[in-house]
Amino acid sequence: MSGDEQFTALEKLTRAMRHVHITSRTADSITIQFKSTEGMGTVRRYALFPGIFLGFNNVETGLFPCFKGELVQGFKLNFCTDGRCEVKMSDGMYLFLETGDFSFSNLTVSGNFSLPYQRYHGIELHIYDSALKQDPPPLFEHIGIDLRYLCKKFCPISRNFIAKASEKIKSVFLAMTDTIPRYKQDYLRLKVTELLFLLMHTEIPTEKVVRNFFTMGQVKIAKQVMKIITTDLSEHHPIKKLAEQFSISPSSLNKYFYGVYGESIAAYLRSKRMHKAAEYLEKTRHQIADIALLTGYENASKFAAVFKSAKGESPLEYRRRHRVFS
Repeated sequence: MSGDEQFTALEKLTRAMRHVHITSRTADSITIQFKSTEGMGTVRRYALFPGIFLGFNNVETGLFPCFKGELVQGFKLNFCTDGRCEVKMSDGMYLFLETGDFSFSNLTVSGNFSLPYQRYHGIELHIYDSALKQDPPPLFEHIGIDLRYLCKKFCPISRNFIAKASEKIKSVFLAMTDTIPRYKQDYLRLKVTELLFLLMHTEIPTEKVVRNFFTMGQVKIAKQVMKIITTDLSEHHPIKKLAEQFSISPSSLNKYFYGVYGESIAAYLRSKRMHKAAEYLEKTRHQIADIALLTGYENASKFAAVFKSAKGESPLEYRRRHRVFS
């Protein structure tokens, strides 16, 4: 698949999508922009080799559309430079990608991208089926890069792989963001070649390091628990009791919740409580002891210690600096 063919296909897809339009197009690159009342995002794609495309995604919104059916066959690599992303794959499993994560998949995306932090910055490498079937670029052949071998190596059974990127792989991805305007295409070709070479000679992380994908049911449980624990921050919900509501073990519940939100239940709840406490300190005249109770702390001293650890100053100091009333 040539760059012109792929970019023409993308143009056809964007015509049927709301808030999405092409802002620039050349023979070797395309820029797509999404803009709505909720936020915006930019996708830049570069055609580097026949059937091989590199993309940069910079999104500042809670929901971003996917280009459905874009990768019918082949595989795709993703690296998250900042933020967090949730997406449903074509096998019904959910992928959660966060800062520093690297994923490898030969599945397509079957739903829009959900961004819980309202942002996602990442890099993706598309390797289409045409690149697997035709002769490799001379440089690949010379240094022993076998794309079909890579696909089997990272997706032998599950067809999905996700883990924290090693420092070497991370550094190559981050180097792709360097600005070298005059030699951009050639520079990116070199970095992609370096990345694929590293992957050829990288050992697959152990099962304890590789992260899980999650089913719709597991994601639903995690999101229901999130609503339960944040509806009234003054209440306490023992993890054992929460797990019993869904007929699962506490360890399974923690696993699902961490997979969806990137934090343990305790850490997530503490963050929400401190955020709400800060709002009370800024916008109300409530006594600090009352704010402690409203956010789940019967002991005001313990509340003050947790707040200072989270915000870098005591509740009283925070109120003096941030209050919006005189």
